[in-house]
Amino acid sequence: FVGLQGAGKTTTIAKFANYYQRRGWRTSMVCADTFRAGAFDQLKQNATKLRVPFYGSYTEADPVAIAEEGVKQFKREKQEVIIVDTSGRHRQETALFEEMQEISGAVKA
Repeated sequence: FVGLQGAGKTTTIAKFANYYQRRGWRTSMVCADTFRAGAFDQLKQNATKLRVPFYGSYTEADPVAIAEEGVKQFKREKQEVIIVDTSGRHRQETALFEEMQEISGAVKA
């Protein structure tokens, strides 16, 4: 998921995960938001409540690496829906758009 800062991406991810899980899909969540304080903890807490597998890192600073590794892990585990949370975008900064493209390229099937 990609969107503006504060738009509700993390909350929406939990809702999507719940939706797909209730319909019998093997669903998982990846936190590639390395910018917002508390993003990891919020998504992990949502995953725990929903009993959905979660991947993230307190120590890795590269969101592309986190997204790529999380998606690889969940593909190995035969997860059917893998939802990746990214840092919020607050303006049109070239580096942020490049990061989005890198994450997209890293997690494609």
